[in-house]
Amino acid sequence: MSSDRSHLPQEDASPMKPNGNAFELLGPLLPATTSSLDALQTTDQRKVLNIVDSLRQCGIDDIIPLPQLVVCGDQSSGKSSVLEAITEIPFPRRENLCTRFATEIVLRRSPKSSIATKIIPDKARPAEEKEELSKFKLSITNFDELPDLIDSATKAMGVGDISNGTTLRAFAKDVLSIEISGPDRPQLTLVDLPGLIHSENQSQSRDDVILVSELVERYIAESRTIILPIISAKNDY
Repeated sequence: MSSDRSHLPQEDASPMKPNGNAFELLGPLLPATTSSLDALQTTDQRKVLNIVDSLRQCGIDDIIPLPQLVVCGDQSSGKSSVLEAITEIPFPRRENLCTRFATEIVLRRSPKSSIATKIIPDKARPAEEKEELSKFKLSITNFDELPDLIDSATKAMGVGDISNGTTLRAFAKDVLSIEISGPDRPQLTLVDLPGLIHSENQSQSRDDVILVSELVERYIAESRTIILPIISAKNDY
């Protein structure tokens, strides 16, 4: 039998090769914006998204549902990895770290690069607390400062780890808004929600389970919300 295989289809030069139990990417990295995101970079689309953001910051979303992209899933389901892949923002990863409040990530194309943050207080807070939280407005120069910024926002909201005996809340209904501008940034806004909790434990009470569930349900119940659910591959379904 002839060993000539020239008539057979040539093996595809796949950009992936096995590396233990994982795969190693050999090809070039994907560009910062895909063709789908490029479609949102027109002048008209930028104006629309900017208007939507302005309306949301004014609290109009309590009256009229505004379009939004919401990322939700269980705790430790890999939401940070997915968000980093979409936004190219290196979200901090620490042991026992979880999202304790909604984080609004606003990406905007601009000639000048900047990273500005602010806290949008929960409307149920007393007027004094809302006024104090509204003063939280910080700017950073690079993403290495992002973990410290998130820590500062967490403390400002009065959120802490209840397992150490403090009286601080474990979660908050306030929103941390991070606006990232730059010449290569896509025009995109999404909201990262705290991970769903299935049972209480030493660091998360029954009230926390209810609070996070209500928070997620409030966001995904809006008729104009696009839901991006993240499910861990470790879960059996």
